[in-house]
Amino acid sequence: MAVPPIIVRNRILAGMAPELFARLRPYLHPIALKRRTILQEHNRTIEHIYFIERGVASLVAPCQRDGPVEVAIIGRFGFVGVAAVLGTMSSPNRCLMEVSGEALRITSNDLQHIMEKVPLVRQHLLTYVHALLIQNTQTSLCNIRHQLEERLCRWLLLASDRLDDNVVPLTHDQLSIILGVRRAGVTTSLATLEEIGAVTKRRGAVEIADRAILEAKSCECYRIIASEYNRVANSSPYQHSINGTTERAYRRSGHPAITA
Repeated sequence: MAVPPIIVRNRILAGMAPELFARLRPYLHPIALKRRTILQEHNRTIEHIYFIERGVASLVAPCQRDGPVEVAIIGRFGFVGVAAVLGTMSSPNRCLMEVSGEALRITSNDLQHIMEKVPLVRQHLLTYVHALLIQNTQTSLCNIRHQLEERLCRWLLLASDRLDDNVVPLTHDQLSIILGVRRAGVTTSLATLEEIGAVTKRRGAVEIADRAILEAKSCECYRIIASEYNRVANSSPYQHSINGTTERAYRRSGHPAITA
């Protein structure tokens, strides 16, 4: 009985030309990732790069006095281990899974070897690095300048985009840690958003009930970040598989763009 191909969902890999993806395919291995799995430890050698297929990871900056703060959310539009692509094998930031899922993992050594042999692979991966930098800077601005309700809306929208689902499976406690605020503030903001019909609170999750309302309540940071990722995601015209050899272009309607 033929084994059905495992289609690659990560949009960075989906944007690779077939001849470039063929270089990576033998070294990519599927891996299940539970919540709180550490993908990158701060100031430790980066041993693997994770191309997220499903789920959400948080990139957090350390702060000994006040606790860590998230500086980026990573999902199927990106990968973990950017420092290795840039030639630096460690980072002060930690990355861990917030919503369990899967990834395609490759060792840093294997990726370095491939990038040295085929510079176009590195060039392609750098398109995501720019999008990540935009998210880093915009998130930093958002954390300083904007109200909690706006920041919460931004995060829920970004998470929904990466999960491709209106249900974001995180508790109030988890959201408060991610946003670096008190739990009571998150609870109050969610209650306000529920009153106007933007979200519905569920046990251990938040459901986006009306995306248009949530976008209207979000600050401009969501639209700026989403626009940059939309540019990267829309350059993903191939349907690769990791256990097959056929590569074909899919119709773009099959992979909806990020709402901006």
